[in-house]
Amino acid sequence: MMIFSTSLTAEKTRRIFMVFFVLASLLPFLLIIFVIFQYVLPLLAPDQINSLREIFAYSLMAALLIPLLSFFLMSRWIGSLEALTEDVKSKSAQIYKEEKEFKEENEILTLIRYFDAIFQTATDHLAEQKHLKELLSSLIAVAYDLTAELDFDRLFPLIIGKVTEAMSAERTSLYIIDWERHELWTKVAEQVEQIRLPLGKGISGRVAESGEMLNVADAWELPYFDRTFDREHQFRTRSVLCMPIKNHVGEKIGILQVINKKGKERFDSEDEIFLKALTSQVGIALENSLLIEELLLSFNSSIRTLSAMVDARHPLTAGHSQRVTDYSLLIAREMGLSKDEVETLKYAAILHDIGKIGIRDAILLKNGQFTPEERAEMNTHPVKTKAILDKFHFPKGMQEVPDIAVHHHEKVNGQGYPDGLTGDQLPLGSKIMTVADVFDALTSRRDYPKYASGETLNGDPMPLPMAISILKKEAGTHFDPDVVAAFLSCLPQALLLYRGDHFPPEYVDDMIRSLAPDLLP
Repeated sequence: MMIFSTSLTAEKTRRIFMVFFVLASLLPFLLIIFVIFQYVLPLLAPDQINSLREIFAYSLMAALLIPLLSFFLMSRWIGSLEALTEDVKSKSAQIYKEEKEFKEENEILTLIRYFDAIFQTATDHLAEQKHLKELLSSLIAVAYDLTAELDFDRLFPLIIGKVTEAMSAERTSLYIIDWERHELWTKVAEQVEQIRLPLGKGISGRVAESGEMLNVADAWELPYFDRTFDREHQFRTRSVLCMPIKNHVGEKIGILQVINKKGKERFDSEDEIFLKALTSQVGIALENSLLIEELLLSFNSSIRTLSAMVDARHPLTAGHSQRVTDYSLLIAREMGLSKDEVETLKYAAILHDIGKIGIRDAILLKNGQFTPEERAEMNTHPVKTKAILDKFHFPKGMQEVPDIAVHHHEKVNGQGYPDGLTGDQLPLGSKIMTVADVFDALTSRRDYPKYASGETLNGDPMPLPMAISILKKEAGTHFDPDVVAAFLSCLPQALLLYRGDHFPPEYVDDMIRSLAPDLLP
């Protein structure tokens, strides 16, 4: 409670006022009377004295009336001042929790002191409110950015960057809890590669097990702190604030750890409150992203199951759809397609031959060349592919999958099938897939002859130089020249991708060494 040594009481204030009023009003009046009787009256004639008495009577009345009026007005002012003083004292007592003493003898100066104290406190409160507003604005901005990003690969580093900035920390680590393996893992921790550690190990591991926040000034003083990272990266971990991330039902799904508070020796209670609010937003974003990730895994599983059905129907071509997909993605990245375009092409490529499940075994499994009638039936598989994919629900942004897949047997000169479209009418994804599809067919074992070997037709993989010469020769007629050029640029990576699995080393090594010597020892 606030202590006031000199209080502005009504009694004291009025007493002081009365003394000053008497001195200010009565003394000048008495002085005037003394001057008149001592010096003026002896010099006047009798008739002048009578006139002076009349003037003096009126003057006396005015002299008494004016001080009385002044006294009335001053009394009201003093009353207002007393009320204001009491109000200021009351407000000061409410504002200050600690004891504070003013020892001014002058009442006005004391009142000024009160006003100054209130003003300073109000200023401090305004600064605090401004700081809280900034923190709230920062929290809202972080929450908006995090909830707007659903892609897990992009969300992970986004969380780290936003939290590091908002918490004024040197580093942030984000861990996901893998309950099945009883581990923590991080995809990115300030540009460090994936790390896995068991629950219970280190600061993050212990927080994951206990579910309790941990705030320490110097992590090196903790016996269970693992200094390996610091030693390997010339880093010094000092202050650490570590907190569990929970989902909407309160289950622990991750750990958020901020390291080394900038400008301070440690993280304070305000940092704890702010990080707790941040972890709530991070938890929502992570839960949504992980849910999307699970749905995508389920979606991919369904897609690959459909693709496996073709492999099961025709074991000789098993793996063809996956290789076409991998080659297509290499070409797409070489040509600078966006991530969404690459993703759409991936699904179109893995499903491009799904229509073959509608082709009769007598044709699909035939060993040898087709008759014209059989070829006509086999050539219906792209249309069957589109009919199947049109019934499949693809996520937003991937609706072009059926159209890309159906045109993988088209030619840029318009001589392909099923629609005979020319190069400018074909989706780029279809033109990419055409090159990948033909290259895999040429370099893989087939049950129909593909080229002459001596005096016999051969269904074995075509020699790489021959396959490459076909791609170059038919660029501009069968294939898009830009796509062929892009594929040849990434050909060493394509061959290395399946070296030892699909391609025997002796089949591809000379070509890889001639194009990219650094890829092989």
